[in-house]
Amino acid sequence: MSSYSAPAAPRRTLVWIGIACWLVGLALTAFFVVRIVASAPATPQPAEGTVTLTEKGLTIWSSIPVEGEPCGVQDAQGNDVPLVDPRGTEQITVNGDSWYVVARSAEPVPAGDYAVECTDEVDGAEYGVGPRTTVTSFVLSIFGAIGSFLVFGAIGAILFTIGMVRSRRAPVGRVPGYTPPPGSPAPPVNQSFPAPPPYVPGPNPDRPQDR
Repeated sequence: MSSYSAPAAPRRTLVWIGIACWLVGLALTAFFVVRIVASAPATPQPAEGTVTLTEKGLTIWSSIPVEGEPCGVQDAQGNDVPLVDPRGTEQITVNGDSWYVVARSAEPVPAGDYAVECTDEVDGAEYGVGPRTTVTSFVLSIFGAIGSFLVFGAIGAILFTIGMVRSRRAPVGRVPGYTPPPGSPAPPVNQSFPAPPPYVPGPNPDRPQDR
């Protein structure tokens, strides 16, 4: 003898997946916003003698484009810090002042005090030191925040809408694909009941007091 379980209510899987997409999009957007704040360009410290870095890594900037590596860096123990040239031209503008990347540490050095010495071979060049950041990471963080919000927001909205439409169209008390067991009565279709007879004043033979 076979048994049949009662039909379940319409599932809203797509609705929950859509909500999950929204939550993922918000989480990724918040992550990239934090990255934007962390990698936002800031005015470099003047490269004069000893500079203190509060973040790991080191980047040397100049007020005008220069060639070669005009600066040398040593850590607090007097060891030379290896520097590498940037890949291409990197420029930032902070408070109306433009700065160009001259070199950055080959590896992210720890925060601390560093002795920086720059030889100005170009008239009017000023040098500054800042954390080891790249303009590319700042730009990618912006696109990541916008893309996460738009892509996951759109996917979540589409899935949520489709799920709500399907749940409203599904028969009450059944799930799509449910087949009632043999012998079950067919569901009523446009079931109607006869209207009550009109009221007739006067004696009514159906009432004992009027017989």
